[in-house]
Parts: sequence; structure tokens; C-alpha cells
Amino acid sequence: MKKLFITIAFVAATMFASAQLYVGGSLGMDMQNGKYKAEGNGVSITQDMPKAFTFTFAPEAGFMFADNMGVGLKLGFGMGKEVSTEYYYDPDFTVKTTTKTTILAFAPYFRYVFAEVDNFKFYADAQLAYAMEKPKVTSESDGTTVTVDGPKTTALGFGIVPGMAYQLTDNISMNCALNILELGFTTTKTKRTEDNVTYTETANDFGFGVNNATPITIGFYYTF
Repeated sequence: MKKLFITIAFVAATMFASAQLYVGGSLGMDMQNGKYKAEGNGVSITQDMPKAFTFTFAPEAGFMFADNMGVGLKLGFGMGKEVSTEYYYDPDFTVKTTTKTTILAFAPYFRYVFAEVDNFKFYADAQLAYAMEKPKVTSESDGTTVTVDGPKTTALGFGIVPGMAYQLTDNISMNCALNILELGFTTTKTKRTEDNVTYTETANDFGFGVNNATPITIGFYYTF
């Protein structure tokens, strides 16, 4: 028993002595706007198209307990705002709709580095991801403002995401997650309530490639 304990202690000490802690993440921002114009039959109409703004922040931390294996945790925070205006025959009557969305997500993962070429490392993350999206919808028309909860969406999935890292310095690297090559399974549930009736929609997806995710995610990381 004593020899076994000493052996386990030695293995643990060796593993953590070679462990490398890293922190980093990525930021994202997207803005959309435009105008719609129709001309003909002596009429010219110009209207604003929906305006949208999205900001995302995705911090990440992990440690490599061996040269080619490690574990980590990704977090995700997002805020979105979309504003649209509906015009009617009466030019003085319009309906302005503002949708504000909050997004929260987290994904623990196991990382395996399968190749190293010069300053490049190629790896794959086996991750379990959970995300929640909760919107609030505000409608304004004829001096009246109404705010209601929009459809709440939750998603749970497991996937294998390949990626690569380029070592800029001894401590700083640029990582690129190739979401476009993800292989996995996701189940998505959406709930909405209308006239005191709750509707639930459940969708399952299994496949290879990107669905609604950003095809490629780039972030910077610091290794201690």
C-alpha cells in the first residue's frame, strides 16, 4: 500500500509539474443597418431596414497536464439589440419593435493535440456545451409601449471541434477553432407563451459542419 501511494504521488507530482495553465478568449461585434427604397408610378418611398447590434465576449481557461492533453472551460456572454419599424397606409401610424437578447453559455472540454509543425499545433476539443438565449420584445405605437418576454431558447450538445494554434511568443498564442468542421449532436428547446398557453418546440440535430455557429473563431491566449 505504501509503495502504491508513493507511486501515485510521484505520478501526480510529475503531471502537475509539467502542467501549463492558459487563459484567453475572444471578443466579437456585429452591426447591421440599411434602407429600402421603392420607386414607380409617380411614388417614391424610402424606409429604414431593421437595425441590429450584437456584442459577444468569450473568456476561456484551461491547463495542459501533458504535452498533448489538457482540459478547459469556455464561457460565453452575449448581448443583442434589433430595431425594426413597420409602416402602414397612415404615415403617422407606425409600429416600432425593439428586441433585446441576452445570451449565456458554457462548455467544458477535453483537448488532445495530435500534431505539431514548427510553431503550429493542431488539436481537437471534445466539448459539452450549454447555451441559453432570452429575449425581451418592446413594441411602441400611437404613444403606447408594451414589453413582453420573447421565446426562450436553450441548447445542449456534445461535439468534437478541431482547431489550431500558432505560437507568437513563448507565452502568447493565437488559436483558431474550426467550427465549420465540428462533428456533434445538439438538442434545442424553445418556449413561448401566448394567451396563457405555453408552446414548446424541440429540435434535434446531428451532423458534420456548422449550423448557426460562427464558422471560424479566433482568440488570443497567454500560457503561464
